[in-house]
Amino acid sequence: MEERSSDIIEIKDSSVNVRELMEEIESRLARRPVSKEELERLSRWKFSPQSPEGYREFDAAETAHLFEKGISPPKFTNPKFKYIRGPIRWLFIKLIELYAFLDKKLSENRTRAFYSVLNELILLRGDHEKLKRKFEKFYSEFVELNYTLKKEISPEFVWSNEFLYEEETLEESETLILSRLNPGDSVLAINPEWGKFLKQLLKAQIEFKAVTWNKSQYSYIKENITNSVSLLSFEEVLPESPLPSKIISNANLCLLPNWVLEKLFKSLASKTSGGTEFIFRYSNYSNRMVSPFQPILLTQISESAFREFLQKLGFKNIVDTKAGDGFSVFSFRK
Repeated sequence: MEERSSDIIEIKDSSVNVRELMEEIESRLARRPVSKEELERLSRWKFSPQSPEGYREFDAAETAHLFEKGISPPKFTNPKFKYIRGPIRWLFIKLIELYAFLDKKLSENRTRAFYSVLNELILLRGDHEKLKRKFEKFYSEFVELNYTLKKEISPEFVWSNEFLYEEETLEESETLILSRLNPGDSVLAINPEWGKFLKQLLKAQIEFKAVTWNKSQYSYIKENITNSVSLLSFEEVLPESPLPSKIISNANLCLLPNWVLEKLFKSLASKTSGGTEFIFRYSNYSNRMVSPFQPILLTQISESAFREFLQKLGFKNIVDTKAGDGFSVFSFRK
């Protein structure tokens, strides 16, 4: 293990299983309280390689150095070589040095071929990075165009309506979100579905504002639960700044189309101020009802890609908590 700086640790030993190491760190963090400073420091750690097989990022200079290094005489620190002493040791070293010299001279054509291939790899890597940047720009423009054209979700039956007739009980992941809120908090509830979670906020005497993009849900919440709800379009997504210090969503993110989620998180990154706390949850499986008829999931979320996406938008202190009801609760800060 080589420590390059206080924030970046690179693992080059192929015998180290990085995945097991990360699981051990997460398990230890779960057994003791962690300060904000520790979380910020851990969020900046970068482990390489990312696979248990020991592959790491290609380094052209290091590869060329290893190729030219050739054979080195042993240091005779191994106990097996303790009987090789005096003139025999000197002769042994000279023979190895001579063999290394001859091998280098005899393999000059092979060396030139190697550097030719290495140069081609460097050029290909440069082209790959250019294509990657172009693709990211193209994808960003595609998403912008997508949610510009699709300003509403139609038909409305794809939206969740499973909470409309359920009892007013919270699932484990929803209880987890509620436990992180206090009566003095300033809360914005995004897409509260039919308002079951909003009733729990009222019972806990937590002041909040709610935002929904569905007319039917908006009418139901306003008539039966609270007036602190706004109906917005996908052009706005969020209310005008300043926004509350805590922004939550108890709805399953996977019930929303991908272009809505892209718009939502990019708007959160641009409209919120530093220190804002976010709590969202999602599940890629419809496992909340004992019924053969499950709600439609429009989007599948990759946990690792989701975390990387949030980091690119400037969010930090990203913590993923697995709940027993099959949901993942993601909390992070601006």
